[in-house]
Amino acid sequence: MESPKLTFTALDAKIEAMPEHPSASTVMPKKARRCFTIGFIAAAVGLIAAKIMPSDHLSTVIVTLACLIAEVIGLGLGAASMLPRTWPTFTSERREAAEELDFHLPYHQELIHWLQSHPRDQLETFSTYIGYRQERMRERLPMLTGGIEKLGALPILIALYIQFKGAHWPPHPSWLEIFLIFALVLGYWTSLLQINVRFRLQTYDMLLKKALTGTRRDSGESAL
Repeated sequence: MESPKLTFTALDAKIEAMPEHPSASTVMPKKARRCFTIGFIAAAVGLIAAKIMPSDHLSTVIVTLACLIAEVIGLGLGAASMLPRTWPTFTSERREAAEELDFHLPYHQELIHWLQSHPRDQLETFSTYIGYRQERMRERLPMLTGGIEKLGALPILIALYIQFKGAHWPPHPSWLEIFLIFALVLGYWTSLLQINVRFRLQTYDMLLKKALTGTRRDSGESAL
């Protein structure tokens, strides 16, 4: 029976199907993503409304105040949903890390075995190509966003500082301030998307190399 053709789409689907440990913190919870999205949208609407609507109208005050409240609530709930339920300690963090490794190991081995069911020449082709794409991304990412991904949440804090710096009521930000806020948030989001892709490419590379190492070892044992 001919082995199924290996594709990156199929490999990605296998990785996505792997269950996550309850304590995993590498992915932002869905609730946090929704809250942050609401907060950022409210901030954008409030800034634009404060700029284009007459500052002496009651409707402007109502709209900007409602957006400000929605922004604070959204960002606050998003941040609160990411906080640990219990205060972390060195012992608890080590224990959770060990439990997560035990949880993921069988699924990791299953994925390696699935890759090894494909012809070795396919694995070598995919491994060589993914190495090339990783190198290209390492060169391209600094050109797009520089080192913004290493700043953590600092760009968001800068955007909020610019928004509330010298704030008065009703707010009336300049177009330059609005542009800077959107530029910071867009650059930060673009950087996160690129980093997410880079992490996935690293996962492909690691899995393919591990599968190739296993098939090489099996071939040597068969020859003996």
